[in-house]
Amino acid sequence: MPVLEADIAVLRGRIIEGFSMPFPVDTFYETVFMPGFSDTHMHPQVVDGGLEPGRAWRNSYEWLNTRQLHVDEAKVRGDIGLSSRLAELAMYRALLEGTTLVAFTGRLEANLKAKLRAAVSPRLVLLPTVMRKEGWSTPTDLRKTIERYKNYVQDSLLRLGVFVHSLAYSSDKMLVDSIRLTKQLRGPIGIHLSEGVSEKQQFSARALPHARGVRIVAVHCLNDSFNDLGLRCSSCPATNALLYRRLRGSLDGVTSFGSDWPHLVGTTGGLIPAIIKAYSPDLGGVLYRATVGGYEDYGMSWRGDIVGYDGSLEDVLRGKIMPSMVSVAGNIVVSEGEIVGLGLTHRDVVRETVETIRYAVDMYGDGTMPRIPSREEIVRTIVESSLNPILLPRKA
Repeated sequence: MPVLEADIAVLRGRIIEGFSMPFPVDTFYETVFMPGFSDTHMHPQVVDGGLEPGRAWRNSYEWLNTRQLHVDEAKVRGDIGLSSRLAELAMYRALLEGTTLVAFTGRLEANLKAKLRAAVSPRLVLLPTVMRKEGWSTPTDLRKTIERYKNYVQDSLLRLGVFVHSLAYSSDKMLVDSIRLTKQLRGPIGIHLSEGVSEKQQFSARALPHARGVRIVAVHCLNDSFNDLGLRCSSCPATNALLYRRLRGSLDGVTSFGSDWPHLVGTTGGLIPAIIKAYSPDLGGVLYRATVGGYEDYGMSWRGDIVGYDGSLEDVLRGKIMPSMVSVAGNIVVSEGEIVGLGLTHRDVVRETVETIRYAVDMYGDGTMPRIPSREEIVRTIVESSLNPILLPRKA
């Protein structure tokens, strides 16, 4: 029987030596991850974060109300061709960085079209956004869209839920209706929570009484821990550092990691060196959350999700090498560092992403390219932000 062998394997976040398992063909990699990395929060239509050199916002609401964008994000979302292409590129980048599960917020039609059009795909959680703001869907809108596309979401590699943008941009009715829709879908619900301001008490009063039996993933959780309420927590260190120059002081209560803006900062697989530097004393905890933690957040299987590297674990964790092989549900989707069927490399996808952002600027912007931080800037900012941690109260 053919086998896959490896010197080192990261299995469910645990490092083990000498690994083998049945595989379609005999093959060897110095390092394998099983499952691969998970990215539990992505905005695949975001091409401009409004980043300003040296500026730090106090919280997400201040950022939303004062940021200066070079691209009209509503028009980008409204362009189904552009927004679906952005989602497709985010999936390819994820796979090339060893990320085998992603959770997309944003426009359902665009993200679903990308899934159907893509040559290959990671496991995909679709969490279309509802928000009390012009240009965004309401739960009623979303229900109609889901009914229209119901025949296309019956996929074992896909899970459908709802993403409530935030408490401040949701009425009580919107919260309750979103939770009801999620229950009907038997899927997860996500929400930005405590991103620079404490919202635990408000969430407990407005949403929690209606959410019994619902899988809830809180995103960011900078100022509160929600695990005592039964919530999962997706931490986004890259955007927290770039926007607020602050990180959580520990991983207590964090269950997974998200990139937030894959086109601007990369995906979890590419961010892992910086995350490890920020939380270096807890390598095992980082690896667990960065891999199987995301699968557990959304109740997804990771059977057959494998990433193989032709290099040492040390080189992987330092970001020196990219995956040679990626398998999703037992199907090889990246071979020799290229997207199967397309031959795209990581460099190709990044270049096409920049070209697509430039197109968005030309069509819906003011002519100025938004800031895309370099890898070095992202790592430096995450590490510097870890020295200014937000310390949450310890349990008595």
